[in-house]
Amino acid sequence: MYRISVSAYLTAVLLSFSKSMGNPLIDGEILTPPPGLLDNLQMPAACEDQTFCFEKGDNYPDKLVEDFLKAFPLQDTLGSRIGFSFRDGDKESGNADCPANNTFVDKPIYYIFDEEGKVRPVIQSPKKFEQIYSTRWCVNEGKIIKDTEHFALQTPRFKTFQVECVTKYMDFEFIVLEEDFDKITYKFVKAMDGIPVCCRCQYHRKKIQ
Repeated sequence: MYRISVSAYLTAVLLSFSKSMGNPLIDGEILTPPPGLLDNLQMPAACEDQTFCFEKGDNYPDKLVEDFLKAFPLQDTLGSRIGFSFRDGDKESGNADCPANNTFVDKPIYYIFDEEGKVRPVIQSPKKFEQIYSTRWCVNEGKIIKDTEHFALQTPRFKTFQVECVTKYMDFEFIVLEEDFDKITYKFVKAMDGIPVCCRCQYHRKKIQ
């Protein structure tokens, strides 16, 4: 698997773009959020105890996002960002020994917990600026404890190897809204623990006692 992130060149382009634009203005006024809006965000109920959320919920700051993209048209610089997408026609759901769950395919992530444990609103605007991701994780995480298509618990092979299903994660960079001294800007952040993208079957030779 490949780690996907914004390149140093692209980051430099965005920083240059930000400086050229100055403070984001709407109708001649500096764009400011309602007091505490970005500090008190919570994950939607459907995503409680998760570090990312495909659900928009009731409190996503739509107007603030649209005003920001009007002042800072990231879409003109970046278009849409495809963070991770399964290949066309890829119907893989893990493998026979370690099946995977594909709940969300090519969908926008609206919230993340960043690496500091803060809920961040990911900048999403349909048909204007979208950050699209697909997720996949193990249905049966951990050591295989029952017969599968290729392994039977009582076979010599299973006595030689320890087999486990492991979800693999990638550290994507998201562009989120950021409040900076009562002004709105953007920031690149990563989701705590990363985003699950595949289920891998791992084999370890057991140590002979």
